[in-house]
Amino acid sequence: RAEVFEQMRQKFGDTMGYRLVVYPDYASLDRPNPRDERRTLSYSCRGGWDDPSTGTKSSDAVSVDLAAFDLKAIVGVLRGAPETLGIKPAEVKNTYMIIDASADPLTPGAVSISLYVSSEFGSGYIELNPDASVKRISYPS
Repeated sequence: RAEVFEQMRQKFGDTMGYRLVVYPDYASLDRPNPRDERRTLSYSCRGGWDDPSTGTKSSDAVSVDLAAFDLKAIVGVLRGAPETLGIKPAEVKNTYMIIDASADPLTPGAVSISLYVSSEFGSGYIELNPDASVKRISYPS
């Protein structure tokens, strides 16, 4: 959903934020609140950005460039995620991607990407580096 990043650039002038969750039909974005550094602004996007709601910033929230990854490579992994996780494509109920700051202190400013796939028989996820290399796979249990 590359258009989400273009819509972010048009609305905010950048692709910065704490977290972006991309579902097949909408996205959810948490950004810093420019009026109060202790708060976040949460936006929903379904063809355009809704008015934000305000929340409290968690102590470990770090604002990063949420578009700083190899989109084409990540999309390739996402397309194959059901098979990677042992979920039959016909049984997939939901797929979504979470992009947020990497927790690795050796890569400050980097993003971490998690791809989630669920079915009625369980769900799993694949955690990726910005270059689409796999950090961790959690198979459905």
